[in-house]
Amino acid sequence: MNLNFAVDQLSGIMNLEARKLNLINWISSLQEPDLIEKLEALQKEGSDWWDQVNKEDKQAIDEGLAQLDRGEFLTRSEVRAKVEKKHNI
Repeated sequence: MNLNFAVDQLSGIMNLEARKLNLINWISSLQEPDLIEKLEALQKEGSDWWDQVNKEDKQAIDEGLAQLDRGEFLTRSEVRAKVEKKHNI
């Protein structure tokens, strides 16, 4: 695993979280009922994220869940040990 890629992914996630918090703060301060109604309509229009996932990704997710059910997984400690060994950390 490319460590820079992982850092970039984490940075993107943190940026997304900050953006969501910014929106939450803005929405909580709204006083205009018509704008709130528009946001509620937008919320209702949203589809289930699963409907947007392609077939291959759904299969990969289902296989991952099946592996978990079979007990085929690594603990956080095991993953950390593998990464440290691979990257001489």
